Amino acid sequence: MSCASNKDTGCFPGEAQVLTEDGTRKKMKEVALGDKVLTLNSHGRPSFSKVIEYLYYDPHSTSEYLKVESEDGHCVSISPNHLIFTGQPGGKKKAVFAATLKPGDCIIAVSNTHTQHCKVKQVTSGTQDGIYNVLTRTGTLVVDGILASCYASYKSHKTSHAACAPLRVASALKKRTGKTPKEGKHGGVRFARKVGEVFTPKSMWFSA
Repeated sequence: MSCASNKDTGCFPGEAQVLTEDGTRKKMKEVALGDKVLTLNSHGRPSFSKVIEYLYYDPHSTSEYLKVESEDGHCVSISPNHLIFTGQPGGKKKAVFAATLKPGDCIIAVSNTHTQHCKVKQVTSGTQDGIYNVLTRTGTLVVDGILASCYASYKSHKTSHAACAPLRVASALKKRTGKTPKEGKHGGVRFARKVGEVFTPKSMWFSA
């Protein structure tokens, strides 16, 4: 396996897991187009959202991931530049780069019946196999029980979701399911980044 830079991959390792609508837990390396995976809806309730595109798919590389552990035992592996949601009970959730998390911050745990806010206990780093990320219709997903964005590298989840609107439209027209993806980063993501770097402040982008 080769080792990939995590500066702009924004992904999860192959062994990270999501929960599908039929109750099956799938590893990220097994997730297929058309799967409906656990997330939160616009009302903050657990729901399932359809996987409509692969944003990054590389089973042959390894990458650095952060292992974020909570005081109540939740643990998620995520790349440093990926957006993960934080917040306080009763307050609004906020997407931040995983690299900024520190002990005491509250991340959001989600099951198919409820949500809870969990304090971060520790954040460590290490290399894991595989680089995977998918796009859901909502732009969010729950990985290893923790709510995360589908987006990375850019500080605003809302702006990133708007920028991916063409991908959502294209996926609806193609109506693909279960197809093996091309390896590497999606071309639309590469294009969006190039355009974004021209028209947005450098301070909005992740810097290792």
